[in-house]
Amino acid sequence: MAELLIVCAVLAIAAAVALPSAQPVAEFRANTAAGEVVQALRFAREEAMRSGAYRMLRCDAVRNEVSVYIPDTTGAATTMLKHPLSKMDYTVNLAQAPAGSNIALTGCRFQFADRTTAATLAFDGNGNPVRGTGTASDQAQALSSGAVVLGAGNVTRTVAVDANGRVTTS
Repeated sequence: MAELLIVCAVLAIAAAVALPSAQPVAEFRANTAAGEVVQALRFAREEAMRSGAYRMLRCDAVRNEVSVYIPDTTGAATTMLKHPLSKMDYTVNLAQAPAGSNIALTGCRFQFADRTTAATLAFDGNGNPVRGTGTASDQAQALSSGAVVLGAGNVTRTVAVDANGRVTTS
């Protein structure tokens, strides 16, 4: 009986050492998803500068995705931009690869100079982050700060956009 207990104890210790923790997997997924959102923001900005026209990023918490599109004069999504490699609509679905799985869009908030907030962010033809929706004066409201927050279990990643359009993750 003692030998059986010793064997069980040794097997339990070996299993605890051999099985990887779920934490690195969640961190990897969160980092991958954050990287995809960073790329989408940078692509929207670069396309705005290339075309000389507004390009927008929209967060959709219900569908758990972010997308990049060409807005109409009111800021509504009229034409999805195409991903430069896949040539498909530029939509990052956070529940699917390559962004990962079990990633949740837990927050998306952009605050503008007039203190209004939105879940969309536009870049004007010069690459400046602005509201991009509403009347012409509303569209030109500069970004004060903004963030897209992603979660995977107990791991979160924040993709921040500053007033100059610089994108960082933490």
